[in-house]
Amino acid sequence: MDTAFLKDSGDLAALLQSADVDDLDALVDYITDNGNGRVALAKDVRERFVTCKNARNYRAADRGAIASEILLFGGNSIANLFRGGKGVSYNELASDVGSHLKVTFAKGADARTIEEAIIEKLYNDTVRVMSARDLREFTTSMGSFGASTAASGMAAGMSMYAMSMVVASAMASTVIGRGLPLAMSVIASRGAAVLIGPFGVALSGIWTVAELASAAYRVTVPCVVQVAHIRQKALRIALECRCSKCTKINTQEAKFCSECGNPMPQKVAPSTALTTSSF
Repeated sequence: MDTAFLKDSGDLAALLQSADVDDLDALVDYITDNGNGRVALAKDVRERFVTCKNARNYRAADRGAIASEILLFGGNSIANLFRGGKGVSYNELASDVGSHLKVTFAKGADARTIEEAIIEKLYNDTVRVMSARDLREFTTSMGSFGASTAASGMAAGMSMYAMSMVVASAMASTVIGRGLPLAMSVIASRGAAVLIGPFGVALSGIWTVAELASAAYRVTVPCVVQVAHIRQKALRIALECRCSKCTKINTQEAKFCSECGNPMPQKVAPSTALTTSSF
């Protein structure tokens, strides 16, 4: 995998080079309003992204263009004019979204730290408004990842990857009418429909309040949530590809470390390792 994103969490274009097609499809739907277009989006840009989505093929340049459009949505027209049409930085965008959602994070925090704070707050705010019955159903569906949340209703004990997966898919279901394909090996076998039902309904109430403030936030909030999930997925894969001897990150296909020659763990084929579902 491309690991350039590890050097700077604020480099959105580098991160999107490692994104799955399904995750990029969600970003395209957010940017283009499910292909219908937006006032702030040029027609040729919309057509380009929709073509990529329909072909399920995003070249490096297309991925960079998606990053650029997200950053353009992050600033108003005057700010973008002074920035030469490049939009805000991703750190600024993540910080703005975090502030909009009343997330607590240190001044000057990097993009990854802000994303994780956003995911955790959205998760915690959502489970707080769920009924006791819905919360029990949700935590049961999450299996071991939700075991410690049953009593507290908080994020304690759940990995950031699992949390980002649930929040991002619930956001996608709310905003664009479909969830994300999920790695069901992370979730108990009861199924994504049971998992997302009560959680998605609760999140939709929170999201409805957030989206009313500005048309721009209808794009930037879900995009930052989606980018947070893309990052957590990429980090998880990178850690799986790290050499146990010298810590060099190798490609997913590597049998031996490119740095020291140490044998790399053999991975199970995706078809047998994961069962995917979309809700």
